[in-house]
Amino acid sequence: MSAPGSTPVEATAENLSERSERVGSLFDDVADHFNKIAEKMSAAPGLNDWINARLPGGGRALDAGCGTGRYCPLLADRYEQVLGIDVADALLDIGRAGHSRPNIRYEKRSAYDVTAARDGQFDAVFSYSAVFHMRPYDQILPHLRSLVAPGGLLMVFEPERTSLHDRRGKDADWLTDVAFQNAQTAYRITSDIEAATDALHLFLNPSWRELCEHSVLPSREEFHETFSAWLPGTEFFHDVVPAMGVALWRAPAD
Repeated sequence: MSAPGSTPVEATAENLSERSERVGSLFDDVADHFNKIAEKMSAAPGLNDWINARLPGGGRALDAGCGTGRYCPLLADRYEQVLGIDVADALLDIGRAGHSRPNIRYEKRSAYDVTAARDGQFDAVFSYSAVFHMRPYDQILPHLRSLVAPGGLLMVFEPERTSLHDRRGKDADWLTDVAFQNAQTAYRITSDIEAATDALHLFLNPSWRELCEHSVLPSREEFHETFSAWLPGTEFFHDVVPAMGVALWRAPAD
């Protein structure tokens, strides 16, 4: 499987599809652990209010890499129709069971499989901690941009690379230290010791470790530079969720 940070020449439609299938399979393996921590992290104080205050509402919204669908109901409060897509069957099953609404539809598809020609454009495209799995950025960002209707909104949350991640490929213990770092972050956000334990169970799982080995997080500088290049006028925020950045871009109106 190619690393998500592979060069554009390697990122053909064929290996992007293969990678999507592998990522989906790995997420299927950790679905229960992922759901436990994701539900607690999505309830971080002020997070939903922050998102909601920046969603103008409208006709259609896309949650790209929706996982268990934990943000789809929030979108469904503001938009008439919500499409949640993910590459993991088990995560989508959790979403259908726990986050179902009449105006939410869940489908197993990668973001690259959603096109303006086939699906039309969306008044909002939202993605939480998923776009880095879809890299390279010079392919996924213009693709997501093409899905945003004139005057619409693109909101992307991405985790930030830390000094521990820079040990990747050089230090056999780097992922163990990342696991404990994320457990500490989970506790800081939720004040729930079980959330910290859930984070450890997730990050020490062999399938999650494989995901981490092949998923290159952006540094803050790369995040700003790359999103600004492909989405001029992007606003950046770094105080919404610890260890994550947010890119907010509005498409020019007609």
